[in-house]
Amino acid sequence: MRQKSRQNKGRDKGQTIRQGTRMAWYVILLLILAGVLLAREGRSQKQEKSEEDFPALSWIREQEQEDVKEIEKKLNAKEQAEQIKDPAKLDRGSLKERFRNAVLVGDSVATGFLDYEILDSTSIVALRGLRTDTAGPEIEKALELAPEVMFLSIGLNDLEYCRGDSGLFISRYTARIQEIREQAPKLPIYVNSILPVLPEAVEKKPFLAQVDAFNGALESMCEEQNLVFIDNSQMFQDHADWYQKDAVHLKSAPYPLWLEQMEEAAGL
Repeated sequence: MRQKSRQNKGRDKGQTIRQGTRMAWYVILLLILAGVLLAREGRSQKQEKSEEDFPALSWIREQEQEDVKEIEKKLNAKEQAEQIKDPAKLDRGSLKERFRNAVLVGDSVATGFLDYEILDSTSIVALRGLRTDTAGPEIEKALELAPEVMFLSIGLNDLEYCRGDSGLFISRYTARIQEIREQAPKLPIYVNSILPVLPEAVEKKPFLAQVDAFNGALESMCEEQNLVFIDNSQMFQDHADWYQKDAVHLKSAPYPLWLEQMEEAAGL
């Protein structure tokens, strides 16, 4: 009996040890699990703080799955948006220098390049009221300057003069392009879109509402004529503060940005 009692005691003691060992492992596992959870929470807080302190990190992560070209496009748009916030950062001196071998022919909106001293008189031929049917003499003056590149910014006055007839507008514009090519066959020509106007201007002159329609026709003409069409409409969105009281003509702020768009299109 004593021997059996000793055996029972030994068995109970062994079970107690095993139970204690098992509990110890449970405690260790719980501690490990708690440590992992705390580490994850710490990393999550650190990441959130990092993204809060550096919003660009969050923006980059959102773009990781997108096509490389699409990312480059967005980065360029982001850079342009940053420039638009502060046009004064653009170096006007270097703009004049880069534009020295180019000439812009335009209407009263284009005269702002001279009025605000963005360009030298040797780089622009602009006339208030200029239309496609009257632009011939101004184009002649521009060609006499022997430019390496020519930009055109014509069409604002045609909106009313052509009474919404984009076909008439395009036929006259095409005639001016043909005149340039006859005198300077190898001269690169870049066509600016008609700049948008504010709604209050349209209220006074309803034909100004045809800006988009005329620009669509102008873009089609450029495709047919193998010309580069420069669409400037996006640049002016949400910038009513860039316009003068007439809601058509511009203050100084957008001119350097507009010029940079032309330079980028021509690779100057």
